Amino acid sequence: MSFTDRIARCNGAVVSRFAEHAVTVSSGESAAIVYDEPSKLAEVYEGQVETSSPAGSLGSAEVTRLGIIHGTRLSISKGTLLVGDFEVVGIEPDGTGITRLILTKDF
Repeated sequence: MSFTDRIARCNGAVVSRFAEHAVTVSSGESAAIVYDEPSKLAEVYEGQVETSSPAGSLGSAEVTRLGIIHGTRLSISKGTLLVGDFEVVGIEPDGTGITRLILTKDF
């Protein structure tokens, strides 16, 4: 087994272990995603506003399979509960087979 094959196998295990959510694109296809929505402070004029920064990580092969690019609209759910509808504003592949999607609800 090559190193690349081992990395792909490990990434698959990580996503399947930690992914509690599913991402679905407009075609109806879906994949497991590790979703998080940490809070952050945004600078507004001379003050700060607390906001969130939704994002999710999934296998890079899944990003390609689902056809996710900047501007793709997608839905994230946990079981039967819809977490929200989002637009992809950033795509950050880590070079080892996992890609982080930066999302926004403002579309």
